[in-house]
Amino acid sequence: MRKMTLRSYVDLLKLEDVLRQHPFYYKAARTAIQIYLDLHDRPLTDDNKESQADAENLTDKELKKLRNKQRRAQKKAQLEEEKKNAEKEKQLKNQKKKKEDDDEEIGGPKEELIPDKLAKPENPLEEAVKFLIPLKNLVRNKIETHLLAFEIYFRKEKYLLMLQSIKRAVAIEPSDPWLHQCLVRFFKKVSESADLAEAVRTVLKQEISRLFGDSNPQSFNKNYLSQHSSCIPHRLAAAKMMVYLEPSSDKMACEIATALAEPLSGRSIQICSEVLEALRSGQLGEAQQKAAESYRATCHKIYPYSLTFKPPGYQENSTTISANGDLSGGEHDDLAHEM
Repeated sequence: MRKMTLRSYVDLLKLEDVLRQHPFYYKAARTAIQIYLDLHDRPLTDDNKESQADAENLTDKELKKLRNKQRRAQKKAQLEEEKKNAEKEKQLKNQKKKKEDDDEEIGGPKEELIPDKLAKPENPLEEAVKFLIPLKNLVRNKIETHLLAFEIYFRKEKYLLMLQSIKRAVAIEPSDPWLHQCLVRFFKKVSESADLAEAVRTVLKQEISRLFGDSNPQSFNKNYLSQHSSCIPHRLAAAKMMVYLEPSSDKMACEIATALAEPLSGRSIQICSEVLEALRSGQLGEAQQKAAESYRATCHKIYPYSLTFKPPGYQENSTTISANGDLSGGEHDDLAHEM
């Protein structure tokens, strides 16, 4: 083997070791972990039951819009199914031979990817851990790696691994809004746990004293809000934790999170969208539909072109914009006639 060939081979091996720290892999792994966390929190159920449950909470106008959307989705699904069947007949002859060739090449059979099976894993958290491990080894300098780890271990009730995750995150950015939520949830969970092993309890007691001092979850959250009262993302995090700790404080939390005064920093379409989602999902208290609509209208005035804040009756297909920014064919023709 020539020297240059050997060097290239060694470089390839080194690349394989660090490939999972590439930004594209990190983004894909982060998305996969978030999907598995959502599947754990809200497992997929029968579509008909889910649609029926949604329909019970909608107005007549919203229900009509939902039915139209469902019909369009059904028609699209039928067209896709017909296309798949046509392609399936064409590929069926070569599929078996190709599979056998692939099995021989890689030394074993491939696992068939079935969408329904992937969407309903037996243990979503274990699947999430598979994506997390490479990130913990190769992308430990990003705070999101450790916060995603905390979210997994929080659901698995692994207290020492939760502690490890938040300590690593604190070392990177101690004032991060997502980290603050993790700290408060961890503090509350440990305070309420009564069935911990003695050795684990001793370690947690020592570390909680170092992280939080003599405070309790409520005072820790209030102190965080007072320190970052001029930043919208931090105010949102503190408001969520107010409701998490004391559900009766939802009105005050809603006022804190929805403030959009000019002196406040951190205002953007993304953070305003997160506030709106928190209002709609109940993270800032139940029955916040009026507050959510009022906030949406306010944000629409600030960001009139954002689809997130369009009024409920707005139809996305009425002013379709293509990916490159051109108007749809119908509007293009109208403009041509006017010219």
